[in-house]
Amino acid sequence: MYFKVLDIGNWIMIGLVCLSVLVLIYKIFYHIYALMPAKRFPQAKFNHRYAILVPARNESKVIDNLLKSFSETDYPKELYDIYVVVEDKNDPTVEICKNYENVYSFVRPDLEVKSKGGALDHILKHLINSGIAKQKNYEAYFIFDADNTVTKDYLLEMNKAFDAGFELALSYRNSKNWNNGWVASCSALTFSMLNTFQNKCRARFTQNVLVSGTGFYVSARIINNLGGWPFQCLTEDAEISNYAVLNGIKATYNEYAEHYDEQPVTLKVSWNQRIRWVKGYMQVGKKYHKKLLKSALYSKENRFAKVEFAINIIPVAIPLASVIIYSLFALVMGFVGLSLHVPIWQWQMAFINFAASILGIYFFFFFYTVAMLLAEREHISITFWNALKTCIMNPFFMGLYLPIYIVALFKKEVKWKPIEHTGKDVTNNKEKTPN
Repeated sequence: MYFKVLDIGNWIMIGLVCLSVLVLIYKIFYHIYALMPAKRFPQAKFNHRYAILVPARNESKVIDNLLKSFSETDYPKELYDIYVVVEDKNDPTVEICKNYENVYSFVRPDLEVKSKGGALDHILKHLINSGIAKQKNYEAYFIFDADNTVTKDYLLEMNKAFDAGFELALSYRNSKNWNNGWVASCSALTFSMLNTFQNKCRARFTQNVLVSGTGFYVSARIINNLGGWPFQCLTEDAEISNYAVLNGIKATYNEYAEHYDEQPVTLKVSWNQRIRWVKGYMQVGKKYHKKLLKSALYSKENRFAKVEFAINIIPVAIPLASVIIYSLFALVMGFVGLSLHVPIWQWQMAFINFAASILGIYFFFFFYTVAMLLAEREHISITFWNALKTCIMNPFFMGLYLPIYIVALFKKEVKWKPIEHTGKDVTNNKEKTPN
């Protein structure tokens, strides 16, 4: 009887593996496409006008790097303005802004909503309601964090996407600190996974992207119609992504426009950051996923993208949950067999199956990390030894999402927690090969 139960569990596992392959077919296609050359946008016919928005709460250590990188871009200076949003008029950031042309500091009028979304809503309402946006004829708004920097051709490349008719576009997100330990490099690879292995293909075939953090623009037409920034979930980037899919907004990803940011270097900071991400995705799912499925049912337009965004992580969660559940099943059966004094080979087989499942998960993520590092080798600058540590530790880093999800599920309130940045800019503001 014991062996029959164990055998049934094995067959169920085989069935779940087959189901996992079926639900992951389109993800496999995404990854294959990631290895192909990125889409080049045609030269822009016009240089458009932009406003660059930077929420900067106590970011005087890093804001100078961002402003300097923009001052060195090849885009005409008279065609963009930068608005740095602070919470206190005595913030040193205000004085730093005065050192640059077309850079303006804006002090938030109230701090009732203490989030990035709240800061963006304040500055956008100020620009729209004061008439500045209309007077300066801003055609799109860029969103950046204070710790970001951009390459010299960044705005020229993103202008190509806007000129091509895309009202939402995301750039390639690179890291300043690949070699500041395995936590920083594993965190940086998260965005490689999202952009290179997801958005690159998604933008090509569905004209939708999942915005991740910063380095993106939204058409002024959309923002002006909304009257500000209504996206106030903990992950406002995911919220506007779902809004774009639901409302048929044409979006893209431009790998040739590159910006940098600073990744967390400690596991504690990364843990808190990812709890906010997971909780934010839960909020977005509750707000949009039913609407997306309903729209996909009644509208033929962009059905695949709507369904994909609605089911969210389910295609990935099914195989992972299957392996985890089977691992626990095998472990329990091993101890049960040991206590029942069944033939030794039977309970040993249960423990072997448990070990094989755990090692299978580990080595899958190990080789997946190797594949990501190889695919991104032209973009990133990482030492061999740190790359090796990243390959070894990334399975653990990814595995932490399970307890993080459980904590986020039961945590009623998750607040924004500031991440201290070092201010050290290790990028080489490189210029990409021109078309």
